[in-house]
Amino acid sequence: MKNQFIIGLDIGGANTKAALIEFSNSKIIHSFSYIEYFPFWEKTLNRIPEMFKKIIEKLIIKNKFTIDNVNFISITITAELSDAFQTKREGILTILNALEQVFEKEKMFFINNKNEFSSFDQVKSDPISVVAANWVSTSLFLGKFVPKCILIDAGSTTIDVIPILNSVPVSRGKNDVERLMNRELIYTGGLRATIPSITHFLPYKDKMVRISFEKFALVSDVHRILNNISETEYINDTADNRSKTLENCYARLARVICMDLETISKTELDTIAKYIYDEQVEIIITEIQEFMKDLTLRKPEFTNGPKFVITGLSAGFLIKKVLQKLGYRNILSYEEITNIPDRISSSAFAVAGAFYFQL
Repeated sequence: MKNQFIIGLDIGGANTKAALIEFSNSKIIHSFSYIEYFPFWEKTLNRIPEMFKKIIEKLIIKNKFTIDNVNFISITITAELSDAFQTKREGILTILNALEQVFEKEKMFFINNKNEFSSFDQVKSDPISVVAANWVSTSLFLGKFVPKCILIDAGSTTIDVIPILNSVPVSRGKNDVERLMNRELIYTGGLRATIPSITHFLPYKDKMVRISFEKFALVSDVHRILNNISETEYINDTADNRSKTLENCYARLARVICMDLETISKTELDTIAKYIYDEQVEIIITEIQEFMKDLTLRKPEFTNGPKFVITGLSAGFLIKKVLQKLGYRNILSYEEITNIPDRISSSAFAVAGAFYFQL
């Protein structure tokens, strides 16, 4: 097979991740990635084509390619859940309409929840078939390298937990709510989780104080204070639209218990940040424990010394820590196994890779 140039797009509600990969004989020859922060709930929907054009500029033209060099565009969509849309069907159809304005529809293929890729016209006639199927492509690509493992993809907003057996995902759930019910989708992440979604009380002056339920800060402020993420990795909007400096992160966190930097010290705020981090870890520990209990009952192959493969922006400071606390030691890196260069955009690389292997 001659060299194939494939764009992978993971169109999320907050971030659209894009990868351009040149494949030759099942190997990655060259690869490039780009992330565009595009919160659908804040944007005018007729600006979606502009976002895709910007991706072409930053991913293709900047790297001295043209759109004509691209053989296929493989796509996964999760943005349909955004409250920019009344229904998921409306979301998928709106995004399809925007894609068709920018890319040739004959080149576009979409991962569905049956471990297959659908053409543009197939998706248009059955939009729900591709809803929130990003976890499918991520696991299918990894399955080509590791036929039995548990993949955990921890991003800015959510965590996917995907058992892979005989190179294909063997998840119980096929859609978001089924995956939530089975602990295969954990709705917390490294950037966009709100503080009240993690804890309702925080330590201050040897007491536990019930927090305000305003959106004064996000967990990204906590992880910035604790040096789990850099200012560059803080890619979402801040709660108050101020900058992502440490000073402003501390100021936002202080407001969670109705204080400010004139009335609470940074040392006290460090203690609060550490408490929130620990509580977030405990949430994930509980979910992973319940997931593993069910998985080993229905798939005994995972009982002894299961292999975990982790990826995503928050894999290192959330998932690796959780697995180590649970006593698991066989923890591998998705990027090292698959030879992709960017853990933050791994889902975009994966949807391109999964499609390539199905060609």
